Amino acid sequence: IFLIGMTNDLVENRVAGYENCIWTPGSFRGLGFGAAVNKVCPTYTPFGVIRGNVNHDCFRFGLYLDNQYPRNLERDENGFLTDPASCDEFAADGGDNGLVPANVVEDEFDWHNMFV
Repeated sequence: IFLIGMTNDLVENRVAGYENCIWTPGSFRGLGFGAAVNKVCPTYTPFGVIRGNVNHDCFRFGLYLDNQYPRNLERDENGFLTDPASCDEFAADGGDNGLVPANVVEDEFDWHNMFV
């Protein structure tokens, strides 16, 4: 599962025999792609629910969350940014803009991958 839309839920997937089972390379499309260019910041987008996935016998990783830094993004109902500054590391008042509470991966089982 090659995931750039980080807010999607990953629930009870079974993946086997691919290069990477679940890979979230947000920085690969750091400013978005196509109609979403400059309207999203995937590296800083919070994850949806990640629960109950099984990843096995992949040539590289089972679950690979790559370089993700979920932040408190201001988005509209379509997921597009309403304030691009909300992608920044710090809020306008100088406080930390990291997502609280943090994202959680629940009940994940990775087995017999090259890197777990």
